[in-house]
Amino acid sequence: MRLLRYERNGERGVGAAVDGGVVATPWSSFGELFAEADPLAAAQALSLDASSAFEPDRLLPPLVDRAQIVGTGGNYADHAAEAKDTIQVSEPVFMAVLWSSIIGPDDAIVIPYEDTQTDYEVELSVVIGKTARGLTRENAMDHVFGYTVMNDVSAREVMVRERFQIMLSKSPDTFTPVGPYVVTKDEIPDPHALDIASYLNGEIRQHSNTRNLTAQIPQLLEALTRTVTLHPGAIVSTGTPGGVGFFRTPQEFMKDGDTITAAVEGVGELTNRVVAGW
Repeated sequence: MRLLRYERNGERGVGAAVDGGVVATPWSSFGELFAEADPLAAAQALSLDASSAFEPDRLLPPLVDRAQIVGTGGNYADHAAEAKDTIQVSEPVFMAVLWSSIIGPDDAIVIPYEDTQTDYEVELSVVIGKTARGLTRENAMDHVFGYTVMNDVSAREVMVRERFQIMLSKSPDTFTPVGPYVVTKDEIPDPHALDIASYLNGEIRQHSNTRNLTAQIPQLLEALTRTVTLHPGAIVSTGTPGGVGFFRTPQEFMKDGDTITAAVEGVGELTNRVVAGW
């Protein structure tokens, strides 16, 4: 099932994507869905009537309000190789993402300053369905609700200036597009066999497969939940493959008027326009 959050006639709700549009669900928010005793079972039990499908006015980020958002760094070998002078990791590296940076599909990524080196990073993200602490590789996937797409937009000049200034690089306002769907995990038999790509103005920039993740999802969740409790609706992004603009020759950053698409096979395509904010 492909779940989304929509706005229609001034009202918001959670819908399911079907042929012909969107069908409303009983939940007005993802918070209501993830408050269910078993959110995945509740979603799977829905009976969808495609005859009631409609076109929403707008799609919103498919998240619980104030969700925990965690990014992962250096988790594809080709990205770690291209970034060898700036990224040297021996275990999964995690970073928190500010809620104020989240936007949805078709929303604008706003470049804050003229000298901001605004880069793209397509990522498969895991949506947590059950409270998760002290997970093991054997039981980690039992706590996964589904998957979504994230574009981990980065202000590269910040980390050039100070490599530990991660928050100001990763969490400027509008720098974390998420969506358009949360796809329940039963729709994705193997999350480690998905093509993943980004397209700048329709031209491919990154292309890999999630089989190339250095640390697969169970390992990431095991490492993260040793000390962090993840709550239902939390998002854990799994890292980006090589091909980002900062490490291209010549370097290539997003600019005013561009369109960027982050795509993960079976999960969705997330497209955003880029505008100047100065």
